[in-house]
Amino acid sequence: MTFAQTTDDHDPAGSEELGLREQKKRQTRMAMHRAALELVVEHGLSAVTAQMIAERAGVSTRTFFNHWATKESAILGVIGDEGKRAVTSLRDKLEVMPVRDAMRAMMREAIANIPVDQGLRELKKQVMEQEPALHLVNSGNLQAMQTELVEVLEQALEGEFARDHAVILVQVSFALTRSAFAISMRRGIDLVGAFDQVIALYDEPDIDL
Repeated sequence: MTFAQTTDDHDPAGSEELGLREQKKRQTRMAMHRAALELVVEHGLSAVTAQMIAERAGVSTRTFFNHWATKESAILGVIGDEGKRAVTSLRDKLEVMPVRDAMRAMMREAIANIPVDQGLRELKKQVMEQEPALHLVNSGNLQAMQTELVEVLEQALEGEFARDHAVILVQVSFALTRSAFAISMRRGIDLVGAFDQVIALYDEPDIDL
């Protein structure tokens, strides 16, 4: 057990303070993410700087770099430790679940942590259509995460084709997640609900959604 966990278990006030602090950090990140997207729409990707994003969000440039590695990460909303958190979550779930269930539970958990803001998602969609170069950055981030997840799954699987199995499982899981995003946007429903519907449809092809 870590010190942070001990504090949370025995000091409700400390736990509440930690929760408020984390909530404030998240609000600050979201303000910068929104500012970055708005600026790209207004000025184009090449013209936007970290300083511009910080000023629009009402924070210092130092605060900006405390949250984001690059202006592209702020635009995409990629904090930088998503891969590490996904791997940690998957490892924990593999201790108590079958491999496929663990992978799905990890993806569902990640989706549940995405802020629900339809306007922000529409703005990001506009930016991605406007700036194709961002797709390369986004693809690189996803590829790095997928590689780490494959390695974790390969260790949990057995047999000659363990790596092939792991690669397929990761690729299918991400494909299902992309479908959930598409359905969520089209129907205007929450991401977790869309993900659950996609999984149900994938497992039971005769279900009428």
